[in-house]
Amino acid sequence: MKKLVIIFLLYYPLQAFTQVWLIEYTTGYGTYQLDDIKELQHSNLNNYGLKETESFPNYITHSASLGYGTGLHHFGSTFSYLTTGGRLHRADYSGSYTIDMIINGYRLGTFYRFYINKGFSPLSFYLQISPGVLFSNLEIKEQVIINSESVQENTKLKGFGLYVEPSIGAKYRVANWLQFLLRGGYEFDFPGKMKLSGQETQIESNWNGFRLYGGLILFYQLK
Repeated sequence: MKKLVIIFLLYYPLQAFTQVWLIEYTTGYGTYQLDDIKELQHSNLNNYGLKETESFPNYITHSASLGYGTGLHHFGSTFSYLTTGGRLHRADYSGSYTIDMIINGYRLGTFYRFYINKGFSPLSFYLQISPGVLFSNLEIKEQVIINSESVQENTKLKGFGLYVEPSIGAKYRVANWLQFLLRGGYEFDFPGKMKLSGQETQIESNWNGFRLYGGLILFYQLK
């Protein structure tokens, strides 16, 4: 009998709250540190009179999450896509020389979200922590055009690391199945060395920076 009481007391708090599945999509804006990648670009500035036309600007992000919620606690898995790039260029009457550097980041992680219940319904606030792994791909495209002749060379580097992103957000309930959200945070990276053809280099893909998100959440309430 005592065992049944203990099981009931442990299980009841989960049943006392509404339980939901959630699907979340956000688009946002990120600032990217990428010091080593920018330094690699700048090291080519003195070659053949190349000029910098773009140097890894802050750019749009995309994220999708699948989670489970009960009461003030939500948790689940999340995926994010980051991208930015740089360009060096020179052109004259005889032809042109261009170096394009495009770097993409793929984040795969988990999240835990705690809602701060302050009685502002349908508006609510929350704290979130999201750790995970980060895969980076850097592609360098060099193209030389002289008269009608064109030569192109591609170089690819790959990197792997860890990240953690604390954030704070707010969401507004439109319907029982739909909410809008706004969230801001900072991504801390712990990158490894990028590899070229399987060989380790001294280059790190450090995406450290601020993140701002806006999007929607779809809910499915469990019976």
